[in-house]
Amino acid sequence: MFASVLREVTGYFDKRALISTFFPVLAFLGGAVVVVWTTVSGVAGALAAWGGLAGTVQVALLVGFLALVAFLTFLLGTLREWQDRLCQGYWPSWAAGLAERCARSHRAARRALVERDGELQREEEALAVERAWLPRPDDAASGGLTDEEFAAAVTALRAVRQSPEWPRGTAERLAEVVRAVRERPAEIEAVTGLALDLDAHLAAVEQAVRARRAAVQQELFLWYPQPPGDVQPTRMGNVVRAAEQHPTTRYRLDAVVLWTRLQPVLPKEFADAVRDAKVSVDLLLTTAVFLPLFGMPLTWWLAWRLPAIEGPATWLTVLAVVVCGCAVVRLNHRMLPPAVAGGGLVVVHAVTRVWEPVLRIEVCLLWTLALAVLSYGLYRNATHATLAYAERLRTAFDLYRWKLLEELRIKLPETLTEEQHVWGGLSQFLYRGGVADPALLRYEHPRPEGP
Repeated sequence: MFASVLREVTGYFDKRALISTFFPVLAFLGGAVVVVWTTVSGVAGALAAWGGLAGTVQVALLVGFLALVAFLTFLLGTLREWQDRLCQGYWPSWAAGLAERCARSHRAARRALVERDGELQREEEALAVERAWLPRPDDAASGGLTDEEFAAAVTALRAVRQSPEWPRGTAERLAEVVRAVRERPAEIEAVTGLALDLDAHLAAVEQAVRARRAAVQQELFLWYPQPPGDVQPTRMGNVVRAAEQHPTTRYRLDAVVLWTRLQPVLPKEFADAVRDAKVSVDLLLTTAVFLPLFGMPLTWWLAWRLPAIEGPATWLTVLAVVVCGCAVVRLNHRMLPPAVAGGGLVVVHAVTRVWEPVLRIEVCLLWTLALAVLSYGLYRNATHATLAYAERLRTAFDLYRWKLLEELRIKLPETLTEEQHVWGGLSQFLYRGGVADPALLRYEHPRPEGP
C-alpha cells in the first residue's frame, strides 16, 4: 500500500528532484515523526496505535504525509537558487561585515598561493640556469684547481648527490671539476660517474619543483578566481566564480550572460552529466541544512523528554564525543586532551546517571555541537562536489561554444584573436544592447535546403 501511494506521488518528480529533495525530506520528516511517536508512546504502543487504525484512515494519513512531503519538495525546489547563492557568498547587506572578514581570509590564502607560485617559478628559473652551467662534451677548456681544491670540490659534489636539494652554484663547481680532471687522468672515470649522477639528480629536482608548482597552480585554478578578480566569502563561491571566470579569461565571453543561452544547445548526454553533477551538490547541501534543522530541536526535546540518559542515548553521546573529537584534532592536536576529558565526563554522567540536570544540558550541547560538525562536513563535501560541477561548466564552454554562435547565426571566427573580439562584442550586445564595432558580428545564415 505504501509503495503504491509513494509511486503515485513520486511520479510527478524527475529523478534529480527525487534524489536531491524528495527523499531527503521524506527521510528527515518521517524520521522525526517516528522518533517523536515512539518516544511518547513507546515502540509497542506506537505499533499498536497504528495497527488499531482503519485501513482508510491509514491510507489517508499516508497520502496526507506524502502530500506534505511533495509540497515541501516543490517549496525547496523554488528556494534552490536562493540556497545556492547563499552558499556561494551572495549574502544580504546586513551581513556585509561578516562577508568582508571571510573574503579577507580567502584573499590571504590566495595571496599565499600566488606568492608560493612565484617562489617556485624563481626556483625553476634558477635550476634552468644551473642546467645551462652543466659541462658539455665539446667544452675544451681546462681548469686550474689545486689538488686540495679539487678534492674539496669533489667531496662537496658527492654531498649534493645525497641531498634532496640542488644548491646554487653546484653546476658551475661541477664544470670546474670536469675541466680540472683533464689534468688528472686517474680521476676521469670517477668524475664522469659523478657528473652523470648529478645530471640525473638535477633532473629529479627540476621535476619535483615542476610538480610542486603544478599542484599550486591547480589549486589556484580550481579554488580561486584569478587576480585581479575578487574572491567570494565562501569556498563554494570561489569555486563557482573561478569556473565563471574561465571562459572570460580564455575567450572574453561573459559566462553569466551566455550560460542560459548555451544550455539549450548542449548535447543531451552532456547536459545530463552537468545536471547529475549539480544533483550531487544539491543532495549534500540539502542534507547539511536538514541535519541542524531537524536534528537540533529533536535532540533538545529528547534530552529533556527521555526518562533517563541510557541505552541508545548513551551510544549517541559516545558517537557525538567521537565526532567532536575528530573535529578538534583537525583544528588543533593540543586541544584533544581537554576535549576527550570533557566528552568522557559526559559519558560517565550518562552511565552513572548522576547530576541529572547538568547531564542533560551537557548532552544537549554535545549533540548540538556534533550535528553542527556533521553539517559543516557535508558542506565541505558539497564544495568538493562543486569542483566536478564547475569543471563541467568549463568544458561546456570549451567544447560547445561554437554551437551557440551557429544558433545565433554569427560567422565563425578564424583565429583566437578574432574569436575573442567576437565574444566580447556579443557579450556586450546581449548585456547592454550595443557593441563598439558592429562589423565584428557578421551573420552567416544556413543555405536553404532543396534544389
